[in-house]
Amino acid sequence: MHWFERIALRRTDEAAAKGQLSGLAGEGRPLDPVRLRESADDVLHRMMADGGFLPPEMQLAKDIAVQRAVMDQIEDEAERRALGRRIALMELKRGVMADARRRSARG
Repeated sequence: MHWFERIALRRTDEAAAKGQLSGLAGEGRPLDPVRLRESADDVLHRMMADGGFLPPEMQLAKDIAVQRAVMDQIEDEAERRALGRRIALMELKRGVMADARRRSARG
């Protein structure tokens, strides 16, 4: 057993002995099989979102979706093209941010 696992197990046992693990959301229900297959990045992003934080590229993806909805309402072709260029730039920026995050996660 790895040293980190031993520490985690000891802390879990201590918390259980103090009753700190009782009454948690989902207690007594089976584990979600979909969540068991999540990657580390998926878990990290879900935890950050649950905590109210979104990585910059995720926030940018939401902003892109909003801009696309706005573009659907624009009738002037010149305005649509200008907004389309801004959206393309935002998508490029989001892709660069996501790549940078993946590279830094690898180590």
